[in-house]
Amino acid sequence: MAGLSLKHVYKVYTGRQKSKKRPVKALINKIRKKEEQKPAVEKRSGNFVAVKDFNMEIEDGEFIVFVGPSGCGKSTTIRMIAGLEDISAGELYIDGVLMNDIAPKERDIAMVFQSYALYPHMTAQQNIEFALKMRKIHVARVDENGNPVLAIDEKKVKRLKRELANVIADLEAVERDKQTVPALKEKKASLERELAAFADKQDAKAADKNKIKKQLEAVVDELRAIKIEIENIPSLNERKASFERDIEYYSKTPVPVYKLKRMPKEAIKEKVQWAAKILDIEELLDNKPAEMSGGQRQRIALGRAMVRGPKVFLLDEPLSNLDAKLRASMRYEIVKLHQELKTTFIYVTHDQVEAMTMGTRIVVMKLGIVQQIDTPTNLFDFPDNKFVAGFIGTPQMNFFDVTIKKNKNKLETTFANGQTVAFDLAKLRGIEPEYLDGESHEVTLGMRGEHLSVETEKTDKSVETSLVVKEVLGSVTQMFVKLTDDSPNTIISVSGRNDFESGDKVCVSFNERNVHLFDKISEKSIMNREYGNAVEPEAVAEPQKAEEPEIAEEPKKAKPAAKAKSTAAKAKPTAGAKKTTR
Repeated sequence: MAGLSLKHVYKVYTGRQKSKKRPVKALINKIRKKEEQKPAVEKRSGNFVAVKDFNMEIEDGEFIVFVGPSGCGKSTTIRMIAGLEDISAGELYIDGVLMNDIAPKERDIAMVFQSYALYPHMTAQQNIEFALKMRKIHVARVDENGNPVLAIDEKKVKRLKRELANVIADLEAVERDKQTVPALKEKKASLERELAAFADKQDAKAADKNKIKKQLEAVVDELRAIKIEIENIPSLNERKASFERDIEYYSKTPVPVYKLKRMPKEAIKEKVQWAAKILDIEELLDNKPAEMSGGQRQRIALGRAMVRGPKVFLLDEPLSNLDAKLRASMRYEIVKLHQELKTTFIYVTHDQVEAMTMGTRIVVMKLGIVQQIDTPTNLFDFPDNKFVAGFIGTPQMNFFDVTIKKNKNKLETTFANGQTVAFDLAKLRGIEPEYLDGESHEVTLGMRGEHLSVETEKTDKSVETSLVVKEVLGSVTQMFVKLTDDSPNTIISVSGRNDFESGDKVCVSFNERNVHLFDKISEKSIMNREYGNAVEPEAVAEPQKAEEPEIAEEPKKAKPAAKAKSTAAKAKPTAGAKKTTR
């Protein structure tokens, strides 16, 4: 069991170059600082960037799921963790040990592949125990008296010297790059002057102007990359000092000598039986892969990984070849296995249902960039951007292009067809203040189908739509409606059944507590996770006196004088009154 740490990890597949190019690390730093949006398939001078600036801390025993569409870099990331792909830049730590230059067999990890990778000529038991038979374990050598044999570890010293040489080469490359800065700055100024001169030339060719623009962009990227390299010098010097200390220590200090030895047959058999019992495949041990179903083969592949007792389990889309029913049962099996082993699991899938039901935390990726890392419920309730909101959840979240404007304590939301809904700001999640300045702002409104409801009459929190298709799924009905003929379908999930038919007018009502708002350009969420917005206190009107209806006055009756005197005496008794009483 172990935790993992990935720090600024990049993966770049380099293509053929006609001229000498900068090192891969310089290319990475150049891409890291690039501000404009990249296309779906990014190529820069024959280079393809598969993973960009991946940062994550994974705790011991977590179940982490990498999810995203095809080509997002999730499988490349897990292969870098396994050591099957080199890390172009960045650092990978497993249990606190830097793994960038460690061979896959020495990382103490186990990987389960999408294709099972079982030997067809071997039985299930032979497939499971094959890795244990081939694996050699380290056993300390002892002398005649039983004391451990000590010696200088020459292999380790050579490996440390090789890594030190790589760090020194990087430092030397940075020093050479620093010397080119003045020339690059001069070239940049020259290109800027040439570009400015084009503004005065009316007959200038657009192709020549674009050529100079590209040259200027390349120079700016070069300067930016050198700046990042210079900022990385302290880190390189720290690594250099660490390697020098280790080389000095292991060159002079004898350490225990180990010999490689095969695992005993009894121990192998015991581990195989243990894995078979947990996975419930004891009756399949004598069968070959051709005699098994897809789910059974996947269990054998899991058993082969389990018997190694790795620190980290890596699973690369292991259920994608199974049918829906078998996938559901295997999801349960893998989750139960994680609970029993209490080992770190990293799982790759493109199916968001698997991600939501299995992971303790989910990493959502797109085009090699991490979009959000969070728990399944937080991803569902508080997506950071429009992509995460649309990718997580079934059916997909509905999106509307709207214009919002704060009006006192209401958020007036105008849809594309002109209909307006007034939301109570106090019931919405907190919105960034710049969008509540009283001006109109174009944003994207997101609502999940289960948070929409249908009504027969329009209210101030509903819009009129037209029903296109209705799907009755037993206890749930999905209704596909349109705001306009050109607008995309809006999916509403309502419990039970209803009498609406295609073509009917349907009033769709919004649940304010589940409204999501995203910026129109950046597509980032403009709402925080706390409910309520600052609202203007309502002016309290002074109570007006009700006008008394006119009533004909009755003639006043004269009060008796004796009664009036008696009343006055009670109000203020006098000495004379007391005497009279006696």
